[in-house]
Amino acid sequence: MSTRAQKFWGGSTSLGVSLALALFASPLAAQKTILTLSGATIAFAAPTAADYVAGFINSASGVTFTVNAQTGTERTTTISIKATSASLGGSKVIGDLQWRRSDLAMWNSITLSDAQVEQRIVVRGVSNDPWSNTIFFRMLLDWTKDAPGTYSGNYQITLSQTVP
Repeated sequence: MSTRAQKFWGGSTSLGVSLALALFASPLAAQKTILTLSGATIAFAAPTAADYVAGFINSASGVTFTVNAQTGTERTTTISIKATSASLGGSKVIGDLQWRRSDLAMWNSITLSDAQVEQRIVVRGVSNDPWSNTIFFRMLLDWTKDAPGTYSGNYQITLSQTVP
């Protein structure tokens, strides 16, 4: 093969790889989605004797999230939640803070790892665009373990997306 042919062949390969990257990488880059949260601060009233008997106290309100596609077409969106605090203070473990989706009855203890809250396929302007839900919280209570006091912790809600 001549030197000219080798240069042309190398250039064609580079062009082909660049073109492939541009064609296949751009759909993901073009997918812009916004996550909006409302009511992100969670508060609990002072527990009563009835709350201790029940074993939990519900938060006064939940956190509503809204997922809204801005650009692109189809994508899978996933909302996750995790604690960013190792404990609630004192001897209160982070797992005593529980969450659930408003449309489900099952409670889940929050952990330091992402837990999937909900996943939906979004087709911008057609299906599940926008979509939302609410996360409710409750605190487990135990007469024998929970000293009177103020407890606090932090959590994180994350939006991730993939393109089919």
